[in-house]
Amino acid sequence: MNAVIYARYSSHNQTEQSIEGQLHDCYEYAKRYDINIVGEYIDRALSGTTDDRPDFQRMITDASKKQFDRIIVWKLDRFARNRYDSAFYKHKLKQHGIRVISAMENVGEGDESILLEALLEASAEYYSLDLRKKIKRGQRETIAKGRWCGGNIPYGYKVNEGKLVASEKTAPVIQYVFKQYASGVSMKVIIDDLKERGVRTTRGGELTYNTFTRALSNETYLGKLLYGDMIVEGVAEPLIDKDTFDQVQIRLKANARTPAANKAKVEYLLQGKAFCGHCGSHMVGESGTGRHGDKHYYYACATKKKTHACNKRNEKKEALEQYVIEHTIKYVLEPARTREIAKAVVAEYEKEFSGKKITECEKQIKQLDYELNKLVDALIEAPKSAHKRIYEKMEILEQQKASLENDLTKFRIANDIRFTEDEVCAWLRSFCAGDLTNPEFQRNIIDTFINSIYLYDDRVIIFYNIKNNKPVTFESLNEALNPNPEEKGSNLNAYASAKKGRF
Repeated sequence: MNAVIYARYSSHNQTEQSIEGQLHDCYEYAKRYDINIVGEYIDRALSGTTDDRPDFQRMITDASKKQFDRIIVWKLDRFARNRYDSAFYKHKLKQHGIRVISAMENVGEGDESILLEALLEASAEYYSLDLRKKIKRGQRETIAKGRWCGGNIPYGYKVNEGKLVASEKTAPVIQYVFKQYASGVSMKVIIDDLKERGVRTTRGGELTYNTFTRALSNETYLGKLLYGDMIVEGVAEPLIDKDTFDQVQIRLKANARTPAANKAKVEYLLQGKAFCGHCGSHMVGESGTGRHGDKHYYYACATKKKTHACNKRNEKKEALEQYVIEHTIKYVLEPARTREIAKAVVAEYEKEFSGKKITECEKQIKQLDYELNKLVDALIEAPKSAHKRIYEKMEILEQQKASLENDLTKFRIANDIRFTEDEVCAWLRSFCAGDLTNPEFQRNIIDTFINSIYLYDDRVIIFYNIKNNKPVTFESLNEALNPNPEEKGSNLNAYASAKKGRF
């Protein structure tokens, strides 16, 4: 499975180190689940309350190329803090078969807000009718003027006075890579040669096969910077001539047509949500071949798999996933509980998209207008030497205002739409009408309703996203099962065998 990492920090009380920390944890997550990282998208000093982030938009655009299957974020608020944006872009990514996973919140967000987001996602096309026409402000305007506005700097470049220009240190390296690859040299040979010369990544790490994979198809090296749906010229200095770039694309397409065709992808739907009841470790995907050559797939305790320090037996993948889905439909989506869930989702919607949020946004925009007017007045009195700083401050305030105006548009659209309890009930009942053997149907139920599951050899304990559940840790599970600290062991015997369908 291929994945990319998306990392972001805002300008408030966060530093570049937070990016490094996010990347470290995301790489550790990928290593734990044997996921191949093929790229990084990084937005620096940009708020998650707006979707107008350069590398974020580039990642969404690149999703259509289907070069990765997952987007790993440190926490889900790195992807988006705005409920609407999160639902809209997750819906858009799912159309390309891509899912967003959190490295640090493996058991989900944990309350009915997940159901709200799933409801919004189901309505994403309706919500987006008017929205896309109105989000062309802020940083989009900045880059349209021919200025680099932040994000992950492509290898070979540095920023100078708002432009991407050739780096004396790394530009010759990327030019060498393009030239060698265009002439037919394999990437392994290129990487080995660069390692011998002591070349390292921009963060000082060791070069790998994937270091330049995404760079080879990046048109920025032709001087054409892709920003969302715009190609902006004049922001980046060309580093590669068109003939060389075209030769590289021909080789990339030829290599892309010859993957291991018989290597079928197997998706473990409970990945990140399934845990060992004995030791609390993740249950990870594992496969084996039977005596007749047929393939079998399991969930295995990560601790047992790596160190043999746990005696949890493996669980058959299909049987476990089917069991969880059937019992979710039977016990969670029954009529009485569906009505209770619908009531909570409607209340969450009212809180998230209330008229109060609109008033707060309008008040903040009015305050920014006041501050901008003061800066305009200050220009009249200020000496010329101070004009640059005033203009920089005005640009920051304009970006903040554009972000708030985007949010205001979304709140107004959402506020115009109201879901009744009956409508939410009907939406919830739609989960009961699908084909239990359909992978997409199975995935939707698990993504929407399952918070986490703990697996024992004789029972399954399932936590659902239906009523203010917090992420369920192994420690909190044991506290819940054994509330009396003086008792030795736990009262797990109070739970019947999973075969009887009891939780």
